[in-house]
Amino acid sequence: MSLKYGIGLAVCLLSQIARASFANYNSILIGDQASGMGGAYTALSSDSSAVAFYNPAGLAFLEGQSFSAAVGIYKKFDTTFGAEEDYTKAPLRINQGFFRAIPSSTGNVIRLGDYTVGLSIVVPDFDNFKGDLRSNTTSTTTLSYIDESLWVGGGIAKKISENQSLGLTMYYTARSYTRSLNDRSFPNATEAILYNSEKLITENAIVANLGYQARLSDQWSFGVSLRLPNLTVKGNGSYFESKVITNPYSSTSKNLPDQTTTVRIPGKLTLGLAYKNSDAYLLSFDATAYQALEYEDFEDPTIATRYRHSGIFNLAAGAEVKFYPWLKARVGGFTNFSSHPDPDLGAGRGQPDKVDQLGFSANLALISSEQLQYTFGGYYSGGRGRSLQRINQQNEIIIVTQHVFTMLVGTAFSF
Repeated sequence: MSLKYGIGLAVCLLSQIARASFANYNSILIGDQASGMGGAYTALSSDSSAVAFYNPAGLAFLEGQSFSAAVGIYKKFDTTFGAEEDYTKAPLRINQGFFRAIPSSTGNVIRLGDYTVGLSIVVPDFDNFKGDLRSNTTSTTTLSYIDESLWVGGGIAKKISENQSLGLTMYYTARSYTRSLNDRSFPNATEAILYNSEKLITENAIVANLGYQARLSDQWSFGVSLRLPNLTVKGNGSYFESKVITNPYSSTSKNLPDQTTTVRIPGKLTLGLAYKNSDAYLLSFDATAYQALEYEDFEDPTIATRYRHSGIFNLAAGAEVKFYPWLKARVGGFTNFSSHPDPDLGAGRGQPDKVDQLGFSANLALISSEQLQYTFGGYYSGGRGRSLQRINQQNEIIIVTQHVFTMLVGTAFSF
């Protein structure tokens, strides 16, 4: 089977199936061409909605005088706590439940003399859940959380030779995290224990992304992207907790508004290599190493969650084939490993989930003219891991399974 028809078949198949989020770094793929190729985009430059995020040096190689692109995604989370699940069942529920609309990425690029300047707005992290952790005749535990980030920044790039360029993107980031837990247990007919907690965090930081890109030949290109550790601007949060026992009656509570929180975004280093066979097809590969770090989200140790990010690697690979002058197909695969260690019951504190995931992507690009292009497709990421939760008034480690289906619609203009 030829490469062209193999990719075409993969697109058809994927279209049928197709925490704090900083731990799974590839939960959202940025851009239209880049996301279709699994996020393997450090050595490429055609996607104006993504290039400032993956490697700002690629801005200098964009052809034309100005570019504009917008990509919207629609995410469906299929998350299950406390039970093993057959992976084949999740795709059957893709048409059930609610899809959350997210304006994934927007890019606008213009040329100013020898420099190329771009505006980049991206949503690199989003995760949510609302439902039961466990429910039976003697206890019910429900969890609700939403974790989302918005990055707004500007990029600039310049060719340092005919085949080499350097670039820089500076992002101002905003993160919002809300988590609430209700744990109700009924040991007997006359006694009830009611526990609930709520944690709110808003954080702002500055993130710098440095890039280098080189055209090694007419076919091969190479890229390096370095995201530096963030510079904290502000972190603020609140915490509320209450526990009521009915027999004998007792009540305790903790209300801590206006708390200082910590903002930490791990740095990363990505190497990319791409091969282009004229205008027929394109292959791309990325390898990314992430920084190891450790911190607590609240300064108050009695309410803090300790985050431990291990130094991990993620891989991505993608391909694009041009079937006709008006039609391109893309497919990709990527790892989405969690940087968190397995939760430790003996630690006795709040700890984040660990869910290692794998992902696949595919989309079609319809080229209506030399200046206008539409993209339709999606990607999937999923895996199984472990979670530390308070259930029936005590900490317990349970299985967590997550499947995330994403539909994508994008438009791109060039002039």
